[in-house]
Amino acid sequence: MKYFIDKNNQIYAYEDEVADEQIKEGLTPISEEEFNALINPPKSEEELLNEAKELKINEINQTKEKVLNGGFSFEGKIYQSSSEDQLRINGAITNALVNPNLISYIDWIALDNTTTRFSVEEFKLFASSMAYFVQETIFKAKDLKEKIRNATSLEELNSITWED
Repeated sequence: MKYFIDKNNQIYAYEDEVADEQIKEGLTPISEEEFNALINPPKSEEELLNEAKELKINEINQTKEKVLNGGFSFEGKIYQSSSEDQLRINGAITNALVNPNLISYIDWIALDNTTTRFSVEEFKLFASSMAYFVQETIFKAKDLKEKIRNATSLEELNSITWED
């Protein structure tokens, strides 16, 4: 390919086989590198920062999901905490509240596969602890993403991390 530019910065490209007489008059030849730089100009600092912000927000979302699915601690044991586990816990609480005379205890399996027997009152506290864990994790991610959106430099952006 042969590349050219005119005085108005309009870019032209001709096949190598095109004779010089067929090329528009008044064009200045440019290299392929110059042509590529003109049609794909380097990104501005703002564009680079915005792309980095998107990547950082994705990283925070992935970490949030990893934390939410990694289990939560209650009275020295780690219990499963995925969305499905949260639904099961809520279901067990609902069952205990709807049928208080039928349910005197709830057995729950910890992440290490040991069983914990909870009274209904203890299980309410357990479920509340799980809900608090989920809420704190979600709001931590929200706050970090807000900091990311408000970052004005790559240096500031890179200083934003998920701390345990």
